[in-house]
Amino acid sequence: MQKAAYAYLQTNLTTCSPGETILALYDGAVSFLNRAKEQIDLKDYARKGILIGKAIDIINELSSSLNREKGGDIADNLHQLYFLCNTRLALANLKMDKKLIDGVIQVLSGLRDAFAQIQNTAEAQTATAQLNLRQENEVAGHARNLRGSPSPPPGQERNLNLRGRSLYNKMALNNN
Repeated sequence: MQKAAYAYLQTNLTTCSPGETILALYDGAVSFLNRAKEQIDLKDYARKGILIGKAIDIINELSSSLNREKGGDIADNLHQLYFLCNTRLALANLKMDKKLIDGVIQVLSGLRDAFAQIQNTAEAQTATAQLNLRQENEVAGHARNLRGSPSPPPGQERNLNLRGRSLYNKMALNNN
């Protein structure tokens, strides 16, 4: 059953947009932290540590995905905020302090909600479409290189890109 759930999650993450992935990361971190608070109440300190560690891993992933060149001050501020969250989580882990965990949950939930609102703007949807097209072109290019075939005639590139992305998703699933 766990393998089926993992396959479902893997499919979900490989087919969702980058914005949806970020929202899923925020949701996952908050979920792990809520479960960690429950483990403190149950006095299962080992499990609490594992759950906080998973949340820290997610926050590190969010931080490492920031493009600090293009993101400027916003990316730098987010990086510092993620560092603060991880520092508080490490302290909460040592002190069994649910209030520190609640503070991090509040920060992550606020960031998640703000990101969800931004994602629905026309600018964000245009940027996502451009990113998806770029990724599709890269996948199609890799597939052509693997087959050793020449570039497609103009106008057929879009169809090949969609097939290439589908192939990439199937390959990703078969490797797990």
